[in-house]
Amino acid sequence: MASTTTTEPATLPSGAPRGLPGKRTAIMRAATRIFIAAGYERASLDTVAAEAGVSKQTIYNHFGDKERLFVAVVDEARTGADRDTELDETLLVDPDALEQDLLRLGRQFVAATLDPEVSALRRLIIAEVAHHPQLHRSCGADEPQSGPKLLGWLIQRVAVLTAQGVLSADRPDRAAAHFVSQLTYEGQQRSKYGTLPLAPWEIDEICADATDLFLRAYRVPPAHTRAKGRR
Repeated sequence: MASTTTTEPATLPSGAPRGLPGKRTAIMRAATRIFIAAGYERASLDTVAAEAGVSKQTIYNHFGDKERLFVAVVDEARTGADRDTELDETLLVDPDALEQDLLRLGRQFVAATLDPEVSALRRLIIAEVAHHPQLHRSCGADEPQSGPKLLGWLIQRVAVLTAQGVLSADRPDRAAAHFVSQLTYEGQQRSKYGTLPLAPWEIDEICADATDLFLRAYRVPPAHTRAKGRR
């Protein structure tokens, strides 16, 4: 049965591209609102088509079916929040500022993790995946998926700092994932998967704990760093 959820009509912003790219954008925006409002089961491609101002066949042409559309919506929400995050290339350069830089970076990861749209879709996956096992595909390797741009940059910085003898991480990708996973887990648990806003002091505490664990595990003691530099 088609959903009767009332949502605002999907409209393209002024100057948005028309034709196929514009239609895809309208479909994605409409689908995001409808999936969040109605849930995966009750969301109807007929409703999405009506909201987006396209035919149902156009949705099939772009996405194939409802499951693939949902996967595309989830992926876009994840990467969209990440795209809006600006990288600060001055972070994780000065070994003496490592702790403060990790705290600042941690706040960026928590913000990406708790993005309202990403959180709503994550809750939807959790609610529906038992009834629709095929949705596992949309949350495979789910964490730390939020923030792939930040994660990739962090892996690179960990590798450089390891080469400089500041950190000791044989697997920079795993070291970075440990840091991000701690932030993601704590952020989701304390916010009840994005349903409760976190106070600034709570975010600071989450970042401080993750930073402390990371440095305990991977930072080379300063005396060892100086000795290596004298060789």
